[in-house]
Amino acid sequence: MNLRRLQHFEALYRLQSFARAADELAITQSALSRSLQKLEEELGAVLFDRTTHYVRPTDAGDRLIRPVQDVLAAAGNLDAAAHQLGRPGSGTVRVGVGPYPLQPLLTRAIGRFGAAHAGVRVTVTSGTSDVLLQGLVDRSLDLVVCDISKFDGSAYADEVVVTALPREPLMIIAATAHPLPGGRDRKAAIVERPWALPRPAPGSEHRFAPAIRARIAQRSFPDYELDSTLACLEVVRQGPAITVVPRSLALGACRDGDLTAYPMGSGEQTNDGIHLLRNRSQSAAVTAFVKVLRDTAQGLAAGTA
Repeated sequence: MNLRRLQHFEALYRLQSFARAADELAITQSALSRSLQKLEEELGAVLFDRTTHYVRPTDAGDRLIRPVQDVLAAAGNLDAAAHQLGRPGSGTVRVGVGPYPLQPLLTRAIGRFGAAHAGVRVTVTSGTSDVLLQGLVDRSLDLVVCDISKFDGSAYADEVVVTALPREPLMIIAATAHPLPGGRDRKAAIVERPWALPRPAPGSEHRFAPAIRARIAQRSFPDYELDSTLACLEVVRQGPAITVVPRSLALGACRDGDLTAYPMGSGEQTNDGIHLLRNRSQSAAVTAFVKVLRDTAQGLAAGTA
């Protein structure tokens, strides 16, 4: 049965005027009349009594209107549902994240995403890169945001595709009450100070002084290994330890004056990327979240977020 003819029947039944119904449907009166005639022929029943002065539904029209209204409502719901298939109106985005992208990249991205897509739930799982990438391969995570260098040497390189995020300068953080000296003395002080860090990424040893690289090889570095950069900052706030965080986090952490940020060195930057399972179709919600994440990372790298 033709859905459009049912729409024409419903409009004429409700308005009881060919002129008004045709105007609402944006068709001519003659086209509406032909459509109703075909519907009546298909049903084998007269649906309206017509005169030059009025249009009235017959008993058959009265009996048909409620089922037709139900059909049209169901068709409208189906159309709305189909329209939402390509839009992030609901569902869950499951994110795995390393310690450095968590603050403030992921937290800001979640805030922006939530403002635009309030019906979508976001869950965040932190952990080591191998655990997160295993979750991605097992499909318990939709995407992973972590240091790309951790991915390069992993067992999942053939199953995962990576999109590099814009890079941010890294900064050394010390308590203002325990400042780092200037000039050449700073390098010596950095080596002597205790460090509070997440586990260093494989291949990142070159960022450190030779004495620290030796400690990394001996697995005696960092002095305080914490999975959270905010926890590292709190340890630094309490004493002489130092840590390294992205510039955007450093600027926020130093606002109260208890901490001071120092440049880490030329070219020392974050190296994060979005990891997705290769050849896996992404939901509209995941696609939208990835876009927000990339835009947020761009703003942080540019210093405008």
